[in-house]
Amino acid sequence: MISLSDEGFSVKCDVSSYKPDELKLRLDGDVLSIEGEHKEENEQGSVHLRLQRSIRIPVDQIDLSSLQSSLDQNGNLSIHAPLIEKKKQLNGQEIPIQITGQQKETGTIEN
Repeated sequence: MISLSDEGFSVKCDVSSYKPDELKLRLDGDVLSIEGEHKEENEQGSVHLRLQRSIRIPVDQIDLSSLQSSLDQNGNLSIHAPLIEKKKQLNGQEIPIQITGQQKETGTIEN
């Protein structure tokens, strides 16, 4: 499950067939990759599972430096990043002028 809400960007994925050391998360540009590989052999045969998911993430909307992941005991992988704080827009607002230096009588500014 992938979601983008007021709380941020999140991905939830069931990886219960994989051990933590069999999983890898990687971020390349705006693509988040989830990879897993599990091999098991017993008297009845062998099992080889492979997981590969690539998710395009909205890098212009989320704070990548705060990207976090967690894995619970039931094998639920959660990845989360908060939204970037939106900057105030100055449309229709007055912008104050700061005066630096001393003003001459002619109206030019002297440094």
